[in-house]
Amino acid sequence: MTGKITFRVPLALADEFKQKKGKEIKDHIKTNPMYENSISWVGDRLRIEAHAAKGLFADACNSVAEHLKTIFTEDQVKDVPTILMVGGFSESPMLQDVIKRTMPDKTIIIPADPGLAVLKGAVIFGHDPSVIQERRCRYTYGVKICLPFNEHIHPESKKFVDDDDNILCSDIFDRHVQIGQPVEYGESQVTQSYVPTSKSAKAMVFPVYASDQPEPTFVTDQSCTHLGNLTFELGGSGTARAVNVQMTFSGTELKVEAEEKSTGKKKNAKFDFLG
Repeated sequence: MTGKITFRVPLALADEFKQKKGKEIKDHIKTNPMYENSISWVGDRLRIEAHAAKGLFADACNSVAEHLKTIFTEDQVKDVPTILMVGGFSESPMLQDVIKRTMPDKTIIIPADPGLAVLKGAVIFGHDPSVIQERRCRYTYGVKICLPFNEHIHPESKKFVDDDDNILCSDIFDRHVQIGQPVEYGESQVTQSYVPTSKSAKAMVFPVYASDQPEPTFVTDQSCTHLGNLTFELGGSGTARAVNVQMTFSGTELKVEAEEKSTGKKKNAKFDFLG
């Protein structure tokens, strides 16, 4: 648009402004050189020149463009040729213009109803999660374990001795998948083997954690969040009873499965990403 844009504003706003500032809004506007000739207040209507109205959205549009430029510097997406604009803000011609000017080498696709595209996608995904074959991890996922104590890197406060007189360090974050790592729908990423630290243990508890850091050291780090536990009942005795643990990403859930090596017995737990 090139002409003036008119907004209807409740008179209560003008009254409230006068009460707090001691002057009329229309008089206050005239004191600002930036808006003196581009904004006027008539009755209950605010009339704004098109260039001034566009300026209200400049920071938001430029921030989106800069964020996209940052994303396209990453190796995983630097060769992606197409941008699909969805969501309510994508309906803005101003945002569309900024993105097209900022990304002249990209093909810009804008659906007929950008605001509804997200909702439609969510409905389709809810009915058939396999429509998204691969996703990138938003967090680093792992379980809490113990490792041999290293006095050079482990704090003394986490040191303890197990039933076999091994000196161990507690609260270690054992990573299964890393933030930004591609994971396929319904596929397990890695299988880790664990053994109990107590000979008389009747069960092993696998506390599952998420972190927004690529390589957290301890589950007690500030970046870590406890998602829940998977408790696995053990047979026999001793500390050589190995249990394999693997994580599978399926839609909005993280599935953690444990399997006892000697018996093949399995148990799993699910953690809802939307919870």
